[in-house]
Amino acid sequence: MNKPQLLLHICCAPDEAWGITVLQEKYDLLCFFCNPNIAPLEEYSLRLNEALKVAKHFNVPFEADEYQPESWKDAIAPYIKTPEGGERCRACFLLRLKRTAKFCAEKEISEFTTVMSVSPHKNITMLNETGHIAADQFSVNYLETNLKKNDGFKKSIHLSNSLCLYRQDYCGCSLSKTERDIRVTLRKKSPD
Repeated sequence: MNKPQLLLHICCAPDEAWGITVLQEKYDLLCFFCNPNIAPLEEYSLRLNEALKVAKHFNVPFEADEYQPESWKDAIAPYIKTPEGGERCRACFLLRLKRTAKFCAEKEISEFTTVMSVSPHKNITMLNETGHIAADQFSVNYLETNLKKNDGFKKSIHLSNSLCLYRQDYCGCSLSKTERDIRVTLRKKSPD
């Protein structure tokens, strides 16, 4: 049976592993790592290598977009002072999903989705809205997924542990890293 092709936007290896697990029975997948938001370069390289490791483990083709952190800075510039989860995340999602939709069209694949929906920290409505905007711009289809449903996030943690994957503790951008560092500092200062 020929399965329809689906381009799978990858943000990180743990989410990728769960996304592939859920989607590979129904779709012929191509993984696409597109994350100009990840900083610093060492973190980007680590996440890219882990994502490649997952694709090889599941025997799924893998391609990576060119790393262009300046494009992320430009996209989120109007929202730089907004908190994580708000308009800066919307701009970041839109940037990455537009690049994914463009790649999808270039590869003549009719549909794409993202594994970002695994995270309980991502607003699924915002994610799907930006996915559809990106798809419309490049005349491809966006498949709405919610990979966190049915304990998907917990299952992704177990799977990533069994595969010995690196699990990051911040979204990826320098702003989320700074916010993470502040939370860690405040926890250390608060009495038990």
